[in-house]
Amino acid sequence: MAVQLAPGVWWLERTRGCNAYLVRADDGSFAVIDPGFSANARAIVEQARAIASGAPVALVLLTHGHGDHVAAAAKVAEALGARIALGEGDCEANGAGGWRVAPALQRRGPPSGPVPVHLPIHERSEVAPGIEAVPTPGHTRGSTCYIARRAGVSFVGDLVISHHDGLARSLAAANVDDAEYLATLARFASEDATGFGLAGHGHPVREGFAEALRNLAAQPRERGGLRVRLRRAARLARFMTWMVFPDRPRRR
Repeated sequence: MAVQLAPGVWWLERTRGCNAYLVRADDGSFAVIDPGFSANARAIVEQARAIASGAPVALVLLTHGHGDHVAAAAKVAEALGARIALGEGDCEANGAGGWRVAPALQRRGPPSGPVPVHLPIHERSEVAPGIEAVPTPGHTRGSTCYIARRAGVSFVGDLVISHHDGLARSLAAANVDDAEYLATLARFASEDATGFGLAGHGHPVREGFAEALRNLAAQPRERGGLRVRLRRAARLARFMTWMVFPDRPRRR
């Protein structure tokens, strides 16, 4: 079963692609954050229903449009009767008057069908009572972080990767606009980050998350010396294991 990380916040298990979370809004409804690969749908729906215990799971909140974060979204939303929210910059018109995740972004991950978007986010806004969407462009144009104010938790997608030895930036090559990404990281760290941070990949940071983000943002990108390349290779290998093996949070 899922692991409760904070009041109203759960880390779902038996998932791959990215960390999947469930959060309770202030009105008692729930939201799934980043359901990951399509094969995750059944496990996520089972856990969400068990935790919600009859309360509505009203939203699937996507931090950005890459396939390793969004592929299960349509299945999960359909099963739970939820709406899907995503930053407008990662959406495109679906030809029928609505929106969908831009297919070019979805290709970063296993193939999956179209993912509808019911709530395109174009500015800072409250997407559910007590849950705020904060646009954080740079990794993708529509990247968005979500803050559960009552729990004091930031869900940050790929704004950072959380390794056991500290936070790391998203690789420059993985960002649509690295200069904008670096500026966004610094702004979010100084203005919005909470003390508890949950990234799309890696470990929970239960204390000092905002400070760790500020420290990371203040450092220049490292030059590619041997030590740096070895550390990056080790982190990339760890990242790939998170993609391949089902997530079991209590083992981390």
